[in-house]
Amino acid sequence: MSSSPYLPRVLSGYRRLFRARKMLFTGDERAMRESRIAIRAQFDINKHVTDVSKMEGLMVMIDETEHMLRHGILRGQLDDKSGNYQVKIKPEHAEMLDGQEITTAEPITPEMTKKPDVVVTKNEKGDASGCVSSRS
Repeated sequence: MSSSPYLPRVLSGYRRLFRARKMLFTGDERAMRESRIAIRAQFDINKHVTDVSKMEGLMVMIDETEHMLRHGILRGQLDDKSGNYQVKIKPEHAEMLDGQEITTAEPITPEMTKKPDVVVTKNEKGDASGCVSSRS
């Protein structure tokens, strides 16, 4: 992603993703660390892309990822007394259906609370390449 006409947009997108992850994961040290590693790995994988259509696709991906982090993920807090998760739905998470605002969320199940390990694959040079995946 180091093609010079795209550099300002790439750097801006990188900063926006880091701000979005900070907003979502503040207080969760592990999520902050793993999201930093995953974002950085994806930028490293694509740092040599020069094809204009691929660059535009990657820029769209940055925008969509930022939107998902800011608006598509709810964060719950475990209530130790009840064993349930408390979720505060903010206005940016509400959806509209037939003109009515929907402010309910899918219940959090025990399977959803398992924390996966983040694995960054590397090529023979030791550079991050391939994809970032998670495993349970």
